[in-house]
Amino acid sequence: MFVVFRCRRCGRFLYAKVGVKHRTCVCGFKNDLRKVRIVARAEDERIAGEIVRKLQGEGTEFRSLAP
Repeated sequence: MFVVFRCRRCGRFLYAKVGVKHRTCVCGFKNDLRKVRIVARAEDERIAGEIVRKLQGEGTEFRSLAP
């Protein structure tokens, strides 16, 4: 089982396996999975990846890493 959530710093959608305590985003922020709001749940990693791609493609406004 996997959960889909948003990074608490940049807003990017990520997924992680249930039972994991932390997940580091590409922006470098270490998300505590006990404090994030879960957007969706998926049975396997492939489906979780599809959910993230669908949500990310809807025009999220995460901060750019460029200066």
